[in-house]
Amino acid sequence: MSRTVAEEIEKKLGVPVSVFQGNVSVKTVKDSRIFSISYADTDRERAAAVANELATIIQKLAKDIIEVNNVQVIDTAKVPTKPVKPNKKMNISVAGVLGLLLGALLIYLLEYLDHTFKKPEDVENQLEINVIGTIPLFEGGKRGKKKPKDEKLLEKQYLKNLITKNNPKAPATEAFRELRTNLQYLGVDRELKTIVVTSPTMGDGKTVTAVNLAVTLSRAGNKVLIVDADLRKPKVHLYFGIENKEGLTNLLTSDKDKNKINTVKFDENSNLQILTSGPVPPNAAEMLNSKRMTHLLERLKEEYDIIIIDTPPIGQVTDAAILAGVTDGTILVLASNETRIEITKRAKKALDSVNANIIGVVLTKIDNKRISYYSYSYKYE
Repeated sequence: MSRTVAEEIEKKLGVPVSVFQGNVSVKTVKDSRIFSISYADTDRERAAAVANELATIIQKLAKDIIEVNNVQVIDTAKVPTKPVKPNKKMNISVAGVLGLLLGALLIYLLEYLDHTFKKPEDVENQLEINVIGTIPLFEGGKRGKKKPKDEKLLEKQYLKNLITKNNPKAPATEAFRELRTNLQYLGVDRELKTIVVTSPTMGDGKTVTAVNLAVTLSRAGNKVLIVDADLRKPKVHLYFGIENKEGLTNLLTSDKDKNKINTVKFDENSNLQILTSGPVPPNAAEMLNSKRMTHLLERLKEEYDIIIIDTPPIGQVTDAAILAGVTDGTILVLASNETRIEITKRAKKALDSVNANIIGVVLTKIDNKRISYYSYSYKYE
């Protein structure tokens, strides 16, 4: 395997020194004075020629250098009929095994790195809170980062998300009916007249849940009021397609405690009234934490059976925590495969700090194609 031998092979057979030294192998046969030579090449005839030439060179060098004259070739190299490699069957088998292992490893890494809630069991295990509603992903308007810039188109997109009005037979509408039933059972031991709806972050489906729940509750014969207490980015009026000129902030800034409450009726045959946010104030948290807000809630409880209050995400501002501490219950809305566990734990801690009554979690955007056992096995005709 020396350079001297490699140069001799290059001179006689044209195989470069580096190529020869990289492909030649010489090893001794155990407990004998025999050693074997092997050489790999893409040309089978050249492979045999190099091995045989190497044996001849060794015989000559043994005689010239160490004066050994009895080195003999006992088995010459023959031109092989089958390639040593690649072994297609073995390669396919190895590739298959490696593919399965890498796939399993990738799935594990994705699960390990993806700290989001997937199904109700994840919520109950991580937060120790019951899931009172699972809302399947439904085709609605684009919101958040994907929302259109055109104002008229944006208004149409928001209206599409009122699924309980647009499609009473949809699986998502049925899911909101189940949520209504669960709330009725939860209200047996403790009256739930004022319910705050919040979420850890934007985009979890908080307002969509609030407006559709309000519609569903009103259709069961309850006199319902939905209040837009998100005084930073109010959206409730957009889902109902109404104006937001006057609302909650006007009541809180009025000098008269008994000022008339201007609400908007959902439709002629509905028990649902809507109280929009009104103009966005510079001091939202202070207004919600005022005595006027507390008095207003007490006044509204006398007029309505159930009051649904939409608030900003609790993981970003304190507004929801303020109202959660003075209302009968709080619903925490999480989005499947989107809401992060650690952020949600901080949101729960914020609610616990004000002794909020967290009545349960609503898990939204559940993809029935990925979690088949949440899909509905029946349809309304």
